[in-house]
Amino acid sequence: MVGKKSGKALLREEGLERTDNNMDLTTWPQVNMINQKNYYTEYLKRDDQILPLRLQQEERRNRMTANAKDRDRALAQANPNELPPPEVDMDLDDDVGMDDMGGSSGQDVSGTKIIVIHPGSQNLRIGLASDAIPKTVPMVVARKWKVSESEDFGTEPSPKRLKLDNGSTVDPEKIFGQDFASQFSTMCADLKVHMRLNKRRVLPNSKELVVNYNRRTPPETISEHNDPLRIDWTELPRNPKEAPDFVTGKEALRIPDYSNPRYKLFWPLQQGWYNERDYENKTRLYEDIAVIIDEAIKNQLNLSRKKDWAQFSCVFVIPDLYERQYVIQILEMLIRDFGFSRVCFIQESLAATFGAGYTSACVVDIGAQKTSICCVEEGMCVENSRINLKFGGADVTELFTKMMLFDYFPYADIDLRRRYDFLLAEELKSKFCTMNEAEISVQLYDFHLRASGQDTRKYAFKTYDEVLLAPQAYFQPSIFEHSEKLKGRRKLIAGSQDLYDGSPNDPVSSAQSAIVQLANPHALTNGLETSISNYTLGNGQPASTPIRQLLNPFQRFNESDNTPSAVGSPAPEGDGTPVPATDGNPNATLQTLGSSVRDDVLPVIALDTAILTSVVHGARNDERKTRDFLGGIMVIGGGAQIRGFYSFLEERLKETKPVYAKDIMIGTPPRDLDAQGVVWKGGSVFGKLRGTNDSWIGRLEYDRLGARLLAYKYPPKWDVYHSLINFNFFFFNAAAIKLPAQAVDKRAEMDPPCGKDAMSRDNPESPTSEENLSDIERHRAYKLWEDYMASQPSRQDREPVVHQDYITRQRYSNALPPPPMPPKLLDIPMDALKLCTSPGFASNLARQEPLNIEADAFLGMPIDLVGMPGIFDGDESSIQAPLNPPPIHPRDRPLLQSLKSLGQPKTETAGVSFLRRTQYTADENNRLRAESNASRGLVKPTTKKRKPVDTSKDEPINILRSTIKGFDIAYPDDAYRGPDTSENIRGATATRSELDAWTHPKNPNNAQLKLVDSYPILPDLSAITDSNGYMVIKFAGNPTSSIDAHDERMDVGMLHPVDPGPEVLAQHQAKVAAHEADPRTPAPGPPAYNYEFFIPSDQVSARNIKRKFDIDDPQKDNPKLYTNNAKNARHESFRFNHLRIYETGLQSSNAENPYHEVALAMHDPDAKNKIAVMGTEDGITAKDRLQKAAYYYPIVSKTQLKPRRNQNLAQLGLAGGTVQDEGDKVDAVDLVIREPNQEEIAKRAAHRAEIDL
Repeated sequence: MVGKKSGKALLREEGLERTDNNMDLTTWPQVNMINQKNYYTEYLKRDDQILPLRLQQEERRNRMTANAKDRDRALAQANPNELPPPEVDMDLDDDVGMDDMGGSSGQDVSGTKIIVIHPGSQNLRIGLASDAIPKTVPMVVARKWKVSESEDFGTEPSPKRLKLDNGSTVDPEKIFGQDFASQFSTMCADLKVHMRLNKRRVLPNSKELVVNYNRRTPPETISEHNDPLRIDWTELPRNPKEAPDFVTGKEALRIPDYSNPRYKLFWPLQQGWYNERDYENKTRLYEDIAVIIDEAIKNQLNLSRKKDWAQFSCVFVIPDLYERQYVIQILEMLIRDFGFSRVCFIQESLAATFGAGYTSACVVDIGAQKTSICCVEEGMCVENSRINLKFGGADVTELFTKMMLFDYFPYADIDLRRRYDFLLAEELKSKFCTMNEAEISVQLYDFHLRASGQDTRKYAFKTYDEVLLAPQAYFQPSIFEHSEKLKGRRKLIAGSQDLYDGSPNDPVSSAQSAIVQLANPHALTNGLETSISNYTLGNGQPASTPIRQLLNPFQRFNESDNTPSAVGSPAPEGDGTPVPATDGNPNATLQTLGSSVRDDVLPVIALDTAILTSVVHGARNDERKTRDFLGGIMVIGGGAQIRGFYSFLEERLKETKPVYAKDIMIGTPPRDLDAQGVVWKGGSVFGKLRGTNDSWIGRLEYDRLGARLLAYKYPPKWDVYHSLINFNFFFFNAAAIKLPAQAVDKRAEMDPPCGKDAMSRDNPESPTSEENLSDIERHRAYKLWEDYMASQPSRQDREPVVHQDYITRQRYSNALPPPPMPPKLLDIPMDALKLCTSPGFASNLARQEPLNIEADAFLGMPIDLVGMPGIFDGDESSIQAPLNPPPIHPRDRPLLQSLKSLGQPKTETAGVSFLRRTQYTADENNRLRAESNASRGLVKPTTKKRKPVDTSKDEPINILRSTIKGFDIAYPDDAYRGPDTSENIRGATATRSELDAWTHPKNPNNAQLKLVDSYPILPDLSAITDSNGYMVIKFAGNPTSSIDAHDERMDVGMLHPVDPGPEVLAQHQAKVAAHEADPRTPAPGPPAYNYEFFIPSDQVSARNIKRKFDIDDPQKDNPKLYTNNAKNARHESFRFNHLRIYETGLQSSNAENPYHEVALAMHDPDAKNKIAVMGTEDGITAKDRLQKAAYYYPIVSKTQLKPRRNQNLAQLGLAGGTVQDEGDKVDAVDLVIREPNQEEIAKRAAHRAEIDL
């Protein structure tokens, strides 16, 4: 039987057997399949395989070698007796600048080779890191154009006004539409209600007063040659062809709108991002940014030669929520175009904390067109707390202009697109806007309109509540104009997208996504693709593009897994548990939402709501962090430089979150830093800090890796999951990474099924052991775990929070050898000098030497009155001390010292401010005069060197700051915190002891005394007189015969001046002329008048006169109060009888400065409950019209009267003037009281306006 043949034998017989000829099917190298259960690679898992890290290690190794050679050389050249050179601590000198050519160069600690650039939507701040303050340049470029920006939009001004069909304008109340009018009216009504609740006075017709005045007040024309503050406009060549192609900075804003040739202003950055609306191509947009920075470096930093820029490094400040394309383009510009040796980036909020010296804070940066909020903790920005709002100070300027136009602003043609009108509106906002309700009243202001080729026009206008409602719109931003802010968005520059799935990968935050959702609740997509064509933005404008769902950033790690295992264990075959839609982070939906609609929905919401949202997302349910962030809110930026803004914001936050009312505190940058430059200052500090070497990007690294360096060099996380780095390591699996032990313990605690064994922690041979991970992998693993833990609830009950401080080590060396022997000191006695300068020595000389003075028996000096001028005419000034003695010559001042002061050490008190109390100065002098009683046998007594006295405190500007500081302490809400201007001076910084002294006042002489009560000092506006002051009259003797009790008739006495006569007036004019010719002579003052004194006939008349002047007495107009009701009288009146004629003894006048000396009257309405009324039993209660205060009254003159005694002298022919005969003397005066007329009321109102601001 034949056996069965195999299939192989059959194929051989048929010739179909496959034979191997040792030839491959292809020449392409074949890679064997990887064992999926256990594979391992070392690619990019060591630091020496990454170029930036390898260059740092090589630089450190070269530096260590150079230091060792220098030390060996110093040891070889040193003498045996000298001390060895100190060892260099590499830990303290680790951060040294890296040279791209391989050399070693030290970091510029002084900052003279570091340029710090902080661009903004309106201003560019630039300067060297060694500068104290930056140079501020407008972020604008003017280019030759067909028309200017004011002509480019036709006849449509800004703010936009409504017009009728025939082209005529409508009334100002309707010029901005019904929506704006209703919102403005609502805000006005709410402000009145709030002011009434705070017991503030609100006039019902305030708006009518403002409108009526602004409507009828014409401008005043001032010729250009009479205007001392005329503007120097930018001059252009007469030949238009010779005009420059572009002009930048302040010169661009000073180009006339109708210049020849025309120039158009371009602002490359608007609302914190690229201004794609005004550009046609992105090349010109990038070029304008480069041109503005280039010109600023050349003109402001005096670095005209571009080849010198290679020696400089650059610190560039970017927004918190930056755009990746923006950062990449800026890096390309700084390295390629400008040629800087190194470049590093820092976020705005982080730079603000560096500049202010804060470790943790919630930074609120209110700029010109955007407001950014971010929480900073221990030198890192909390990513989920970043918020970017698209409104700022420019919106307040536009709104303030609209509100003034609504109230009939006299300059109705204002157009913010015109350059001079834009600068004028900014000036009006900075001068007049406030957030203090105490300043809200009808105010009269003026401004000067200066336009090129036109005469200056001076406008006067009134305002009421517009000055507060405009900045208050920060908390009601719907009234801002938002229609143009999204126009042209993404027209030229597309958003950054992931290379693998095409999803947007610009940084987002959960706080920003929450703000977008609050601004547009319809933007929630729930993971589906939904069109938002019917949605509305925060300003009511429709959105145009649909929302596309973003892929989960952790989705690529779970694509091959069917189970949501945290360690990525292999999935079983077949169907399994479905993968959840999110990664366990409850904010994943918000992050997807924010990234999708970021370019479609305008983030606009109330400022206080945005701050609280940022704090909530930054604290992550941590109570301690929440209180720390709320207690460290730092407000910076030019948009917040409004009087009273900080206190208003703090009050608003406390009303919103009353639980944290004790913790909420709004702070400003310390050390008198300008709030607009604190971000730039932080960038300069960051550039000079040790430890920033890892952030610098060198030219060699950039040439090889390009923008991929940002994943290693940028301090914040450069969105690792969407990085531009095209490495295989990007697709690492979470199962192949070994987390640190602490993270594994926490993760095992949160997810028990995934225990420690799954992490291969105890197996050193495992390919996932910790030794096989590089620093980059370890950093990414930490970030993965931080994101996972951030999504979990707080575990304060299980893990105590430990606050750690960074402690650094400082080493100081003293290379000087000790002295071989101590010096020998000699004690020289100085007894002779003490003997000659003692008080007893001078007393002995006074007793031994007789006085060379001629005296009679009564020790009196002979005086001849005949030689005294004017003594017999009643002028006793020649024998009296002058009222204004001449100043003492400095050489004569030592003659006024007492005998006890001779020989005493001289104390300098010139550096003591005049505001210090004298007892403090005396204590300091006593301390300086203290001497040591130590033994002087062998050691020479050493006198402690006194600290130099700071004489700058006595400079006028510092004296003024010290004065303003007292008012700032008393009224902190009204304190001015902005930069010094010609109208506002910032007060000196108050110390803690000064604030405590105001809060808890103590008597400096007796600490046991307690403050009983305090009174504010206020003017009595209702007591202003026609002469704007009062006269103080003092009688030499009692005019009446009443001795035991006070005579009430003296309270209403009447003085009638008598004509002094032509001779006395001529003498007074001669004295005035002499004083004007020689100011050193004392001023003569007013002429010396004689006065007739009249008093009422009885006490009842005096009381009734007081009642006639009492406005609170309801019976003051009763004619029965008049006591002179005789039938032969012409009318009812008060009778005053002549008492005596008085002459002027001494007098002084303050008519030119009536407030040089004032009288104070303490008034307490609580102590005066009833007003006594004559003729009633119980009295009549009346509401007091004055509040509790110490009211001051100006004193225009003080006069001492004495009875006239020159009648006998006049009869002898020795007195000047005429004597009234007894027949010409007035015996009685009848007084009738009436209301003041219009002229008198106008005088009082004019004087009241001088102090009632």
